[in-house]
Order: sequence, then C-alpha cells, then structure tokens
Amino acid sequence: MKHYGICPGSCGEFIQGMIKDKEYLVSYAVNMYSRADIHETTKNINKGPFKSRRALETVFEHFGLSKDDTKNISLRIKSNIPLGKGMASSTADIGATIRATLSFLNKDITDKEISKIAATIEPTDSIYIKNNCIFDPLKGEIFKRLGYIDGIKILTLEPDERLNTQHIRKRQDYFIKKKTNEEKLKYAFDILEKGFENKDLSLVGKAATISSILNENIHKKEGLSEIIKISEDYGAYGVNIAHSGTVVGIILDKDMDETKLKEKLIMNKINKKYKKIYCLNVIRAGLRGGSYEVHKKSK
Repeated sequence: MKHYGICPGSCGEFIQGMIKDKEYLVSYAVNMYSRADIHETTKNINKGPFKSRRALETVFEHFGLSKDDTKNISLRIKSNIPLGKGMASSTADIGATIRATLSFLNKDITDKEISKIAATIEPTDSIYIKNNCIFDPLKGEIFKRLGYIDGIKILTLEPDERLNTQHIRKRQDYFIKKKTNEEKLKYAFDILEKGFENKDLSLVGKAATISSILNENIHKKEGLSEIIKISEDYGAYGVNIAHSGTVVGIILDKDMDETKLKEKLIMNKINKKYKKIYCLNVIRAGLRGGSYEVHKKSK
C-alpha cells in the first residue's frame, strides 16, 4: 500500500509585512502542485528532501510515535513548482508529505494543526488553509479568515534569479525595514479585507500593489514600477509579488485576455529579466491525499 499527498503552490502573496511586531501575510494557491508518495519497505529507501523528511518525522512525533518508526518509510516528491522563486515549493513539499503521512497513519488533523506543524520546520505560507486568510508564517496561526474570490488568474513573471528565503530573514535589517512599512501596510490590510468582504477584486489588487511597492526596501524587483504602469494601462486589477522571492504576478479575472498584456510587456523588454511569462489560475488552497494499491506487472 502506498500513500500520497498533494499540495498546491502559490505565486507569492497578495500582501505581507509587520504590524505590532508580528509578521502577517495573505498568500493564495495556484494550479501548480507538489506530490509526496510514501510507503514502507526494507529496500531502496528514499529519504526524500530534508525538510519533507522532517515533516514526516514530526507528524509521527505529534501522535506520540518515535521518529525511529519512520526509518523504513520511503519518501518521494514530484513537483512542477519552480524552486527558489517564492512560489511555495518547499511549503508545498512539506504539506504534501504531512498529508501522505496522515494517510499512512490513518489519522486526521485540522488545517490549523497542519500549519502549526509546518511552521516548526520553516516559516510557512497559508496554502494549507482552504480560504484566504491573514496568517502568521512564523507560528502557523490564522489571524483572520477572509474568504475566497472565484475566477482570478495571475499572469506570472518568472525570472531566472532564485532567492533563499532564510537568507533574507536572517539579514540584520530585515525586521527593521519591515517595521518602517507598518503604517502604510495597515492601510493596505484594511483595503484587502474590504476587497474580500465585498468580493471586489480592484480593492484586492490595490492592496497587493501597495504591498509590492513597500517591499522594495526588502528585496527590489527589477522593473516593478514599469510592470505596474503597463498593468494599469491594460486594466489589470493590481500587481503582487513574492515578498521573499523573485516572481511577480499581475492580477486578472478569468474573462480577461492576457495576450495583449503579455505582448506589451515583451514590447517593453520586461521579458529580458522575466524570461518566463505565463498564466496561472488561482484555486482553493488545502491538501488532499489518500492511499492506493500498487499492482506488480505480470511477466
């Protein structure tokens, strides 16, 4: 018997920053995925990525089991989420592993508990929570549930550049610079909440754009002001970024034809930096998984 878990990635966050000495974010899920497969064996044991392995062990420990009980469990991760771009690749790997491990143990826990387990391994995103929420990435706690707006798509601008989230957080001035953005960020959070409350994508986009600009003092996104102007001229709702990554997203609705926007970006040579420009659908977040039998091929 094999067990699997599937978790979506993201394209950065609608908004992220510090308020009253606590960091909050509102991320969203897109249709890119990590899948974890685990099974018990005594041969060819694959340990899998370090963080995912730690997630597997932590779930065992959560239920009072020894991590030694995991020594014969083989773990494999398959993912189409780009690495080091701020698209929640390791968060998705961890989430998929947690879900597969729960299936293996025939246990279940809430999305809030899953988030807290993940946060013990590394700062995490809110992509385990089905509806968008204001979220503490360091503790894995939900501050406020916002809801979900259907029919959003994101024109994703992905550069070759990668960024290590942990390196950014370890910089001495990281939290100092975050604090300087606090008052304007409060305003952006207020707008974002109203946007979700009224299902108004223009308010969500406005908040995301404000947060993107504020984050320039943390990690500058090349050509951001030009991307924002081109997007506004096109009629897009706003621009969001991976606050601890390198991707930029342009917020559209499902009925918008992104072809002309993409052409305009290329005409203005934005693709020199952001070499991959493609559309992703915003989806409901959350984990799924289960078990399946592996049948040997007959000779």
